[in-house]
Amino acid sequence: MSFDRRQVLVSCEHASNRLPDGMQAPAEMSALHIAWDPGALKVAERLAQAFDAPLHAGQYSRLVVDLNRTVGNSVLVRRVSDGHRIPFNRGLTETDVQQRIENYYLPYRNAVSEGVERIIDARGRCVHLCIHTYTPQLGGKVRGNDIGLLYDPYRQPEAALVRELRGALVERTGLVVWLNRPYQGTADGILPRIREVHGAASYVAIELEVNQKFAARSAQLAAIADAFADCLYDLTGW
Repeated sequence: MSFDRRQVLVSCEHASNRLPDGMQAPAEMSALHIAWDPGALKVAERLAQAFDAPLHAGQYSRLVVDLNRTVGNSVLVRRVSDGHRIPFNRGLTETDVQQRIENYYLPYRNAVSEGVERIIDARGRCVHLCIHTYTPQLGGKVRGNDIGLLYDPYRQPEAALVRELRGALVERTGLVVWLNRPYQGTADGILPRIREVHGAASYVAIELEVNQKFAARSAQLAAIADAFADCLYDLTGW
């Protein structure tokens, strides 16, 4: 399987815990996983640099509006997240939610979709690397993997590439790498929506999920990003 690095696009929906002017939350809430994906932007930036690829990164907290959910999803704008009531989301009207969609959500989603289309038009295929991190424990359940690779098992060459990538990552890093864990690659998110628009031959999407236990370890995050990039190089001949 052969790809060109000019086909790569990197996105990071939960890159920031920043809040727009006029919205306030306790500092301890903004630091929690419910507000953002700590460490994700560092990985995304390193991969974008490795592939000399465009990077799209969310500018505000996922608590303002979740860029990785579809309009109509009940958790697009959360009133409560992991037991925490979100102070600036109390009493929101449908009009308020629509304003957030127009001001924060659509500009990002449109930019990513248009970026994908430009690469497909120019290069015939887009390889979309979508970068997230996840909390080591949620709802009392411990996530046992270090890395998750999320994908659509019914799309080729995406599925074949990810399965090979898992084996290569395990061999190179010694980390625990699971497929479609802790989330399903076909669950609601930005990648499944873009897959609906583009065929399997022209759009290959991989969501890299890294355990947040590495978030404060910059060197380890860099090593994971580098290993991921190196394995893709080896498997695709970039």
